[in-house]
Amino acid sequence: MAENRKVVEPHGCIVCGKVYNMLVVYSPEGNLVNCTPTDSGGHRVPDQDRPLVACDRHGESQIEAALAKHYPGRAAEEEEE
Repeated sequence: MAENRKVVEPHGCIVCGKVYNMLVVYSPEGNLVNCTPTDSGGHRVPDQDRPLVACDRHGESQIEAALAKHYPGRAAEEEEE
């Protein structure tokens, strides 16, 4: 049985682009299982398909606006689920 693959990847804040290292876990099929920033000052932005991070200083409205800008179909996908 294949095991999950763990890797540290750089990802930019969805709002301002500040780079955070993230520990990302992928299933043997390559699907995202979980992720967490390893640097202080950032937190995971929940998304089932991709590892996303935002600075702790950004509010929920800023994060939602950035998500809508970068992933326009995301809100429609969430409503369907």
